[in-house]
Amino acid sequence: MKNLLISFVITISLTASFAKDSNAVAKQSSVQSLTVWKIHPGKHVEFIKYMQTWEEVYKVIGLPTMQWHRKISGDSYDYVSLSAPFNSAKEHEMEVEGKKRGLPIGYNYTIKLNEYVQSYTTTYVEGPQSMATLLSQVDEKTLKN
Repeated sequence: MKNLLISFVITISLTASFAKDSNAVAKQSSVQSLTVWKIHPGKHVEFIKYMQTWEEVYKVIGLPTMQWHRKISGDSYDYVSLSAPFNSAKEHEMEVEGKKRGLPIGYNYTIKLNEYVQSYTTTYVEGPQSMATLLSQVDEKTLKN
């Protein structure tokens, strides 16, 4: 009986470890905010300086800074940034540190940002992942209805 129980536990464990990981929600550690930025003509340097100042605020309060990528060809956007999703628990600290540096906070942050940014869009992404990893998350049986 003991051997049968051990065999059952091992079988269940192995089956679970090979099961497809078709989670609807991503693991929090791999979720990032992806933002595509289009800057007003002639405002690129000012935008970079403004965001660099906010980057220093993030460092002081212990938040990871955005990873910036500049466009070298293609669509009409200028930059793509990747960052951790907004941390509302750190928002007060961010505002205090921003005020110390003379930065606009709250709605004034948005008004100031709009002086530099023509448009931007943000979405949450999970990754990086290979196509094999993405395919391993698909449960094709549930797709056939």
